[in-house]
Amino acid sequence: MNACLRCKYITREDTCPICGFDTSDNVRGLLIVLDPHNSEVAKKAGIDIKGKYALSVK
Repeated sequence: MNACLRCKYITREDTCPICGFDTSDNVRGLLIVLDPHNSEVAKKAGIDIKGKYALSVK
């Protein structure tokens, strides 16, 4: 499991399909966003696309 170093989107790819940035396998935590437009957590995290996100990526 990899996550984007910029937007923290979780993917199996080496490049993020959302923003095109590099990914890393050094991932901690998981945030699943189902409805980003009605989620206070997603708004605070700056997430506007549904999906799986890491809480921390290094």
